[in-house]
Amino acid sequence: MTTPSDTTPRKRGFALLDAEKMKQVAALGGRTAHAAGRAHQFSREEARAAARRSVEVRTRRAAEQRAGSSTSESPSA
Repeated sequence: MTTPSDTTPRKRGFALLDAEKMKQVAALGGRTAHAAGRAHQFSREEARAAARRSVEVRTRRAAEQRAGSSTSESPSA
């Protein structure tokens, strides 16, 4: 016979750490990556391009959502 605890996945690895320890490990990893030159650093141009793409996607999705909601309200022929 299986109990509910048998079917739920057990936490392993990073998930076992408490929140503060997880934060410390993640911060150490970030500092290490920067020190080794493997961490990506956005230039101003890259950051602007990313922001522009984000705005375009949000605008397009909002327009699609408005168009979808207005067509669902009208009776179909």
